[in-house]
Amino acid sequence: MFYKQTINNIKVVILSLDGGLLDLNRLRFNYFKRICKTHNFELTKDIFEEALGNMKTMYNDFPISKDINPDDINKLIERDLYEYAKLKPETIKKEGTDELLQFFKQKEIKIAVVSTHKTKRAIQYLQLTRLYDKVDFVIGGDSDNLPLPDTAVLKTTLEQMNCKPSEAIVIANYPNLLYAANQCLINVIYLSDLCLVQESIGPRVFKIARNNLEIINIFLFARYDTMEIFSPLLGMSSDMDIETLDKTYAKLLEEYQNDQQLIELVRNTYHYFLGEIANREADTVNTSLFEDEDVIVAPVDDEHFSNPQSIATLEKSIEEVLESEEVSETDNEIADTVFKRENLYQDDEFSKTRTAIGCDPERVNELMDIINGNSGTKLEEGELFEKSNDEILLEKRGLLSYFINFVYTVIVVGLISFLGLIIFIGFEDFIQRPGIVAGIIKSIIDFYVNLVLSIYAVIFNSLNALLSFIPDYSSLIAGNGLLSTMAVKLVLFIIFNVIIVYIVKMIYLLITEAEEDDANFAED
Repeated sequence: MFYKQTINNIKVVILSLDGGLLDLNRLRFNYFKRICKTHNFELTKDIFEEALGNMKTMYNDFPISKDINPDDINKLIERDLYEYAKLKPETIKKEGTDELLQFFKQKEIKIAVVSTHKTKRAIQYLQLTRLYDKVDFVIGGDSDNLPLPDTAVLKTTLEQMNCKPSEAIVIANYPNLLYAANQCLINVIYLSDLCLVQESIGPRVFKIARNNLEIINIFLFARYDTMEIFSPLLGMSSDMDIETLDKTYAKLLEEYQNDQQLIELVRNTYHYFLGEIANREADTVNTSLFEDEDVIVAPVDDEHFSNPQSIATLEKSIEEVLESEEVSETDNEIADTVFKRENLYQDDEFSKTRTAIGCDPERVNELMDIINGNSGTKLEEGELFEKSNDEILLEKRGLLSYFINFVYTVIVVGLISFLGLIIFIGFEDFIQRPGIVAGIIKSIIDFYVNLVLSIYAVIFNSLNALLSFIPDYSSLIAGNGLLSTMAVKLVLFIIFNVIIVYIVKMIYLLITEAEEDDANFAED
């Protein structure tokens, strides 16, 4: 609030994982909004944003907490949200996240990440999006610290990073994080996330940014944008007393009321010198300023963000806002179709009836619609969503990865099978010799060979009976002008072994996912 803020000599930047680096707040809002609709409560972004701060408290004050335990709501949303993130990890990154972290690394500014949810889950999100190696410290909402806007989380972070408040900057994207930073007298850049930035936020922060790319612009150019150069032009300075400054401010607002750009300049200059005067007259902040604020002021106009050095960034950010805007008109149409599993939210049966979504394709599709804010009903022609270039590229990379993995598996299995054949031929005399060890080895080999060939015999003889152009088993292994009988059998064994390998892989994957889901659900 009324303390001098700067971006000079910054040693630590404190970033928010939820809505700052990753688009988690919007996804949580979309999901929770549909839960609220099934209980006849209309959730707005403003109400949801005010509740952000800690997973233990954020759902407590909503009317549906009378019907559903807030802990159960949190478990449901967080579990399904993480499953969704595993399906599309790159798409949950906010615009400019990688560039911002790289910028801070180049400037040798340490990076701390704050999450409103579990520290372990925050680390998992960072690992999933390949950001974990770029940060220096992570703290979540499951610690013993009081929830935001209490200052405990930020103070703990400063202690761990061995940093003074004046040497740190918080990139806040929701009010409770901003209020906590103000109480600690930490420099703040406010990042627009769920809602338009309220005018009351302006005096509390150093600058306001629309996306992470614009934060880079602020660090690059803000030091040249000092308000001191406007002092002689507007007649305001830090040498005035507050009463004189207020009168000058009111006069300028009246004089330039028809010029919105000048009005913004006057406001910014006024708040700058007001902070200078307050900082000179008192070293502490009026703590009453951080009490609950009930007055919501009109959003700041778009011109507030205009900057000659960042026009390209702004144009890109506007496109991002337009592209990511949810289809709110269709929300009302799908409340009945999306959440028909009302029994999931009744008493203790909630935790018993939850199942992992990874094994249910219909559940996956439903979840992706819920979290993305898309309608489950048929959209109009103009509302159809097209895949972005990044998503198409990721899908192509995924298909290429599967193909390479398949070829690799076939090659490895083929080499092992061929090596096994060579070993068998080399030790055939020993295997055929009478004896206990040789007899056991021979029995195992005969059982395996007869089992595989019997399976092929049943398959090809059955197919030959149905489709005459498919050869029967005897004709298949009889050899041809290209391959001998031994070579044909070797190919059949390789195919069988590849199938066995993929069956084992699938079983292992299902067991691993089931254990991970059970462990995560137990922790939540």
